[in-house]
Amino acid sequence: MPKLVLRGRIALPVFLVLALVLLLSGHRLYSTYNTNSSSSNLGALHPSHTGSHELDNWWVEFFDRLAITRVTARPVYVPDKGPDVDWKPSTAASVPRPDLLKLRADDELKFYQSHGAFVHQLPLFASHLPFEANTTGIVTTTGAQNFGQAVSLVLVTRRAGSRLPIQIIVDSLAPWAELVCSSIMPRFNATCIPAQKGWEAASRHRPLPKFRRFQWKALAIVASSFQNVLFLDADCLPVRNPDPIFDDGAEPFTSTGLITFPDFWASTMSPLFYKIAGDLDVPAVAARATLESGILVYDKARHADSLLLAAYYNYNGPEHYYPMLSQHGAGEGDEETFLQAGLVLEGLRQRGVYRQPTTWMTPGVGVKKGYWDVKMTPSVWGRSEPEKKWTGIFIMQADPVEDYRAVMAAVEKAQQTTTTPTTLAPLTTETGTPPSQQTAAPPDEDAFLTDSRLLSTSANLTFEHDSRRRVMFFHHSGVKPDFTRITNTKSKLVAKGNRGQFLRMREGPGWVIDEFGRDVEKELWEDSMGVYCRPEMAGFGELRGVCGRMREVYGQVFV
Repeated sequence: MPKLVLRGRIALPVFLVLALVLLLSGHRLYSTYNTNSSSSNLGALHPSHTGSHELDNWWVEFFDRLAITRVTARPVYVPDKGPDVDWKPSTAASVPRPDLLKLRADDELKFYQSHGAFVHQLPLFASHLPFEANTTGIVTTTGAQNFGQAVSLVLVTRRAGSRLPIQIIVDSLAPWAELVCSSIMPRFNATCIPAQKGWEAASRHRPLPKFRRFQWKALAIVASSFQNVLFLDADCLPVRNPDPIFDDGAEPFTSTGLITFPDFWASTMSPLFYKIAGDLDVPAVAARATLESGILVYDKARHADSLLLAAYYNYNGPEHYYPMLSQHGAGEGDEETFLQAGLVLEGLRQRGVYRQPTTWMTPGVGVKKGYWDVKMTPSVWGRSEPEKKWTGIFIMQADPVEDYRAVMAAVEKAQQTTTTPTTLAPLTTETGTPPSQQTAAPPDEDAFLTDSRLLSTSANLTFEHDSRRRVMFFHHSGVKPDFTRITNTKSKLVAKGNRGQFLRMREGPGWVIDEFGRDVEKELWEDSMGVYCRPEMAGFGELRGVCGRMREVYGQVFV
């Protein structure tokens, strides 16, 4: 029986830890609902399913398991800020992993036991994650304060040619947004789903915490009815049709079921995390970039366990895992929770202390489960304004299909020009040899699909992306694409040039038109006016002046 081993001491066996927390909770975890179900087709959080007894039981189980295994350690305190280091294998290789976080022994033990108890129950828990089998769609989450971003996401998605259904998981809605949800979104095959309605049974069973900004992402993916999910932050616009990501046989999704996208920064994750997660090896800082979690691609059947582990990290995020996973470095929040969950479970599986659920497997498919972290690094586009510094507008992220093609072409080219065996060289840990001093052979294809640390051994590969297909997403992390705020100068949606003329939100449109064959920004303005200039919108006070301002700017900039 595997044991939880802390360096310098031995803790209780995993099953005893779980038994203890169940005993203290009155055994409600297994008595409140049926845990013997192996169905993966229970439906999902959707108005037509909210009365489902099975689904009510699922949400009770979901929040019970999270609450019973929650981290009870004191809030994590990090005295300093992790360094903001641009991620490149060649430069990050010499950067030591920051070790700023110190925990008291009793708090470290509480983390360790909480994590071990949650992972121990995952094979059973994940075996009946609810979703509608063989469905694919786009998911986002929003609330009353930023619903206008979701409107832009839907409009741009349809202009890009996507035919996938869209689910908008909402925590609250303003009256005008309720009207949009009921009368406009259905025309775009988009559905607004109020999350709390699906949680009513769970909230009657036990008080639920008030979820904060970053915690909603994992909840939204779990709540979606789709099996295959493209999750997008509400401010992340797919300017190229994302549907081919899910085509039959399309890589890397076919072989992995999980695709993530990089941020600009090197990891500042605390080494303590790897100890708490099961005494896993600490990877080198150069192993991979931090995750940019505004775009995630999941097969919830194959990755039910890693998705639920990510939900655990986010449930315990604000005071515990968020500061541990970044040590106050760039992008602190949920971004390291998703891919890291998959890496942890794979590490535990390789050690023989975790057996993944296999109910998702189909005859002839076998275990095709991995992860693809997109290798093309992001870039920023912005706008210059008179007497003001340059303003970043959005981050560009790659088409993962094109990214995979380019990487595989580079691997093939490297294989053809070397006589060294094409296997992945031993990977570096914090105590090992820096990747820059290794003489790694060109890795094979499977290595890229199963080991996220690959780039620390492949800095010599040259990726030749097809410029016509490489960019798929504009993530508006700078200026939010929310036209309900166009009359607010702080939104920066509208700026003026030297002669007092209105400026485009995206400076220099020529390359955009060349890249995508259309004026993406002009389309967004036109389609947005088609929403906000509808007669029925005039009666909402928060939209006063929006249509007139949009027409004024559009008439000067685009006509």
